[in-house]
Amino acid sequence: MKKLIFIGLISFILGAIWLTPLAFIAPHLSRVTHDVVFQEPQGTIWNGQVNDLSIQKHYLGQASWRINPLKSLKSLSLKSNFSIKSDDINANGLAGITINKDLIVDDTRFDINAEYLNSLQSNAKLSGSFNGFINNALLEQNKVPIIDGIVNWQNGSLDAPIKLEKGDYRAVIKPVDKNLDIKLSSVEAPIELNGNIKLQNDWVFDTNLTTKSNNPGLMAMMKFAGKPQTDGTILIQQKGDLKPFIGLN
Repeated sequence: MKKLIFIGLISFILGAIWLTPLAFIAPHLSRVTHDVVFQEPQGTIWNGQVNDLSIQKHYLGQASWRINPLKSLKSLSLKSNFSIKSDDINANGLAGITINKDLIVDDTRFDINAEYLNSLQSNAKLSGSFNGFINNALLEQNKVPIIDGIVNWQNGSLDAPIKLEKGDYRAVIKPVDKNLDIKLSSVEAPIELNGNIKLQNDWVFDTNLTTKSNNPGLMAMMKFAGKPQTDGTILIQQKGDLKPFIGLN
């Protein structure tokens, strides 16, 4: 009898939490964290929607979600079917948070306007759109993300730091022994690109890329970075450490 009472009490508490209106929680959430900001909350924690969602001052747009209990139980993490919509971002899939506060993303399609990425950094001026599919991904703080997916850069061009005309590029990303293997290719682009980048779990990368271009300026730049081959291509094999560029040193 005591066990039944205990289970009933826990079920009641959990049900009360999940069905709490978002409008009630929103003012308290803003006092706890300034990383998450949103407007016009609707629904509940279990099944809700917000407008003008921003995370760490990065605007995402309208977001909606519904907790997926079966997926949550199987993965021992809180997982929700989600959708994000704005002028620059469209994404939908399954996302979850683990006990260690790591982010899990599964079965997710996305389409991001390159202009949005320009707002996040100042090193490159990008055009086009980035879209693709994430089979699964695990994002842990300060660690190399473990990703299995495809990213397409369509009608991609650069205005800075170099001038690059429009073209289509693809990255096929696969996890290999806690490292990432990134296979790059291009279609009808100013740079013929083929090869791999290996990103180790300590943020050290190793490139093995074959490139070619009909643009003399681009060829001169690639010759500076790599070694000319007898077939007219440029072989770029370099190693480096990304930690200084992402603030981990």
